[in-house]
Amino acid sequence: MHVTPSELRILRQDGILIRFALLESVAYVVAEFPSSGSSGTSIELPCAKPHWGFVLEGAITLEAEDAQRTIPAGSAFHVPPGGAPHRFRIDGAARIAGFEPIDAVVDASDAALAARGFELLPSDAVASTSIISAASGARLEPAQIEARTWPMSSFVLTEARFGPGSGYLADWCDAPHWGFVTDGRLAIEWEGDIEVVAAGDLYHCPGGPPGHRLEAADPAGIIDLTPVEALRAGTRLAPWRRESVEDGSSTAPGSIAVASLR
Repeated sequence: MHVTPSELRILRQDGILIRFALLESVAYVVAEFPSSGSSGTSIELPCAKPHWGFVLEGAITLEAEDAQRTIPAGSAFHVPPGGAPHRFRIDGAARIAGFEPIDAVVDASDAALAARGFELLPSDAVASTSIISAASGARLEPAQIEARTWPMSSFVLTEARFGPGSGYLADWCDAPHWGFVTDGRLAIEWEGDIEVVAAGDLYHCPGGPPGHRLEAADPAGIIDLTPVEALRAGTRLAPWRRESVEDGSSTAPGSIAVASLR
C-alpha cells in the first residue's frame, strides 16, 4: 500500500501543523514548527517513548539528563526505549518527520483527535510539503543499487539509491518495510500485482509471501525501516538488502543514533 502527500491527514495543535498517515501498525507523522519554535508545546515535555525520526528543515535539540545534542537538517535519528526521560527543543522554524509503531486499538477518528485537543484541517487548507532528499552522490551505473544501513533498536534504517534499470532481476523479498520515496519513481512489483510510487509517497510492504521487489526504470531513492527480526528470519531477501545488512555499515551504539542522509 502507499499514500501520496495529498492523502496525509492534517491537524494543528499549539501552533504546530501535523500531517500523518497510518500504515497498518506504524504511523508516519510530519510536524511543522513556526518561527517561535517549540516553546510552550507538548514536544518539550519529558518523554520515555522511542523515536525513529528525520529532521527535514531547521534543527532540533535533544535533551536527556545532563547532556544535550543538536541534530541538523538532513539527519535521521533514533532514541531507543528504556532510557532516561528526554525532551526535544526547537528554537525556530523546523520540520520533523518520523515513524512510530502504534497500538492496534488506537483511535484515530476525527472525534477522538478533536477530544485530545487537535484541530482538524481540510487537505487544501495548507500548502503541500516536500520530503527529505537522499544524498545525490555519484551517478549509479545501470542496474546498480547502493544502500547504507543503520541498526536502530528493533528496526534497521536503510537509505538506498537505484540506478537506471535496477531491481528487475532481484530476488523476491518477504520482509516488511515502512518508508518513503526521496526522489524519482519506483515500481513495487508483487508476485501477481504492481503499484507505482513517486517522490514524496509513503509505502508499506507487508511481510510475504507474496513477496515484492523494488524496480526503477530511472534513477530513484528511498529511505525505509525494516524490523530486525524479519532480516534474521531466514525468509527471502533481495540481495542488496542482505548485503547492506552484512557489510558492517552502522552507527556506533549509544543512547541515541544519528545518521547523516546527505
